[in-house]
Amino acid sequence: MTDLAAILCPHSSVPEKKLKAILSFFGSVKIGRPWFTDQPVPLPDSGAVQLLYPPENLKPSGDFRRLLAEYRGWVRTNHDKGFDAFLAFKEQKLHGEEATWEIRGELRHEERQPRARRQHTLKWHLYLHLAQEIEEGGQEAEELLRRLKEQDSPLKGAIEEEGEPPGPLADLPGFDASPILTEAGTNKVMEAWFSLFEEHLRGEVVLLTLSPPIFQHLCEAWEEWGGGTASADMEFGVPDFSRFDLTVVMKERDRFLNSAEGVVLREAVCKFLEGSPGMHLAEMGGIESEGLTGERISIRLRYFSPLMQSTGNEIVRHLSGKTVGLIREELSYG
Repeated sequence: MTDLAAILCPHSSVPEKKLKAILSFFGSVKIGRPWFTDQPVPLPDSGAVQLLYPPENLKPSGDFRRLLAEYRGWVRTNHDKGFDAFLAFKEQKLHGEEATWEIRGELRHEERQPRARRQHTLKWHLYLHLAQEIEEGGQEAEELLRRLKEQDSPLKGAIEEEGEPPGPLADLPGFDASPILTEAGTNKVMEAWFSLFEEHLRGEVVLLTLSPPIFQHLCEAWEEWGGGTASADMEFGVPDFSRFDLTVVMKERDRFLNSAEGVVLREAVCKFLEGSPGMHLAEMGGIESEGLTGERISIRLRYFSPLMQSTGNEIVRHLSGKTVGLIREELSYG
């Protein structure tokens, strides 16, 4: 049976542990990166992770890195403002120019044809680079909080009581799922991502996101602009092997997917991706069995039926006939 593939949307870099969580179920994962991304290839030589780039004709010319440096400088002097404010500042400053920011010379050497997509190339890349910087900052803060909460109590081993005392910061609240960007900012980022990577979005793949706000934003956009076209949901839990070495992750994944429960689940997911979501969880052979002990992940899929008529929303146009997935860690069980 063909391995299931996932394309991360719109993340261009992901912590290794989360990648291994994805590979606990999916056979491969593809990461779309805008040009001039400097991060190393994640999990190199594994064959399970593939990097995707926009077409060469959508590669921005000029000194793109200088523009990113300008943003960082702008943030230092406008620390009370963020991503959306910077984009508004740039667009207002250069309002009326036919080519994006042409007045600054970034596009002076760029061919004028075809204009329809190329004239927005620089802006799309900037959106994705800045959004990723913000997301990486959030990931670093989340990892720091996790380490703080895991610190041992200074009284560990000093008192004779049943059980160890909790760490001094163990009860700190975790990060909530509040969106990092405003609705307008999220729209710009998603439009940029779909526009740059649309050539890679063919076939029965899952556009997988790690962000509940992004997943919700896409679903709400479909409800508003989908013209009544149906969508269908599927949600299930699978073992999370991300705590292991990648070789073990892939071995354990294959073992699970070749089990009775795993075979039924994979067949149900394949039918769902083909647009036949008739199989309900009750018919999936008891995936919530006692055999699934330990850590696990939750995967929610939403299939958007092909549009019956054109839409004025660029994001919804790209969602037509696609499946979007949300993957999240769950508490240990069993």
